Amino acid sequence: MAFNVSPERRRAFYEAALIGLHALEDRERTGRRFGADADARWESFRGHLDTSDRLDLLLRDAAVKWKAAFSPAVVFDLPGLAADEPFGPDWASLPEHEVARLWDGYDGHASIEAVSEALGVTRRAVELPGMSASTRLVVGGGAAVAAVAEHFKQNPDLSWSDQVLVAAAKPEHRHLAGLMAPLLFATGPTRLVDPFEDVEAALGEADFLRGGTPVTSPDASSQSLNFVRQATLGG
Repeated sequence: MAFNVSPERRRAFYEAALIGLHALEDRERTGRRFGADADARWESFRGHLDTSDRLDLLLRDAAVKWKAAFSPAVVFDLPGLAADEPFGPDWASLPEHEVARLWDGYDGHASIEAVSEALGVTRRAVELPGMSASTRLVVGGGAAVAAVAEHFKQNPDLSWSDQVLVAAAKPEHRHLAGLMAPLLFATGPTRLVDPFEDVEAALGEADFLRGGTPVTSPDASSQSLNFVRQATLGG
């Protein structure tokens, strides 16, 4: 249930998701989410709504395409919700004063480093394989996700949404993986699997063939490491 999400994790979710929204605005340049035009539109219809409501509406809209990047339901594995429902009736938003602080305190840096820091994921050196446009990676661990994402950022011929599958049991790793898609200007959401699921079923749902190259880091859960090993057998 959503009420089992700690206040610290809830706050980290919103801080990281807000960075992700700015990344989307940076790539789309619509003026729909932030800036003077967006503020004016919001003031024209907000009524009794506040900044917390505004942020939740933006997240709900972005979760339609980007899923784990902006969906608490996916990040925290909230039970009993439809696949396209990002919040659910039991989800509690941040208090208005906390959202206002995050909203006004954004420093303009929508980066992998900023998202990792917001989620408490420690970045570290990770051994990466040689990569080409045909390389498929199965990734486990937050540091591994960040390291692979940095490599993809520096190599625009690679496709995050096509070449990478992330197995993540920890909420902060799921969220980090999800946010890499908008930060990397990917064409679609991150392929993300629950490592507690049957490997074949999870691979089928993610439309990702068994095989590929494993990339892991020490912060990965034992379940994620086991999934990565099984998924890459014969790769």
